[in-house]
Amino acid sequence: MNTFLLILSDTVIDTLKIIPFLFLTYLFLEWMEHETGNKMERFLERHQKLGPVAGAIFGLVPECGFSSAASSLYATGIISVGTLIAVYLSTSDEMLPIMISQQAGWNRIWPFLLVKVTVALIAGTLIDLWHPKKKSDIESFCQRENCDCEHGILHSALIHTLKITFWLLLFTLLMNSFVDLLGMDTIKAFVSAHPAYALLTSTLTGMIPSCASSIILTQLYLDAIIPFHAAAAGLLANAGVGMMVLFRVNRNLRNNLKIIGTVWVISFAAGLVLSLF
Repeated sequence: MNTFLLILSDTVIDTLKIIPFLFLTYLFLEWMEHETGNKMERFLERHQKLGPVAGAIFGLVPECGFSSAASSLYATGIISVGTLIAVYLSTSDEMLPIMISQQAGWNRIWPFLLVKVTVALIAGTLIDLWHPKKKSDIESFCQRENCDCEHGILHSALIHTLKITFWLLLFTLLMNSFVDLLGMDTIKAFVSAHPAYALLTSTLTGMIPSCASSIILTQLYLDAIIPFHAAAAGLLANAGVGMMVLFRVNRNLRNNLKIIGTVWVISFAAGLVLSLF
């Protein structure tokens, strides 16, 4: 019971950190629909080429709030798939706070940030060149989510946020329970015993939609259990709970799976390239 209460406490804390980002995102969407009409949408359409640049930079902000927000923005068509993937790849989640708290030193931090923003920028830009941006449709998204828009944008944004928060709380609880059941020591022992699989194991760990995965990968690197290229690849694959939000707000399952698969392939390929150095 004590273990469950601890997991529940961590889950609630992780979820509470994301709520402000979600609320501001939905408030922005409601404002766009009610106040600016098609003007803002046309502006974003004209400047969509800058999307991957912004995504790669904003994704570096600690925690996974931006990846969650980006998932909703993608579902409405405001940002492109390249921008979304750029955010996912650059999202640092718990990496930066952990490294700073353990006094890892700037010389161990900046290589991760450089790799993440570089890979995110290149991948996002190339994907947008090959993949046409879908037309934005905020009104349909709002109606599909039953946001009760006639009560004003604050009320609608709050309804959106509460719905997503419920799903985040549920799935994060499941993921944290799984990680706790498996045990970090078990994961460390497996990676230590199979160093050849470090890259594959790290990227698969990074795909776990939870803040716990970035904690595990960062700690494994700081403890010198996995090399830099494996840790970087795993952290590239990690987008926090952003992918959970994607499955909740975007009903195209095939499209979601393609996005996740693309993130993993890019992360694994980047790890292979880094291993050469």
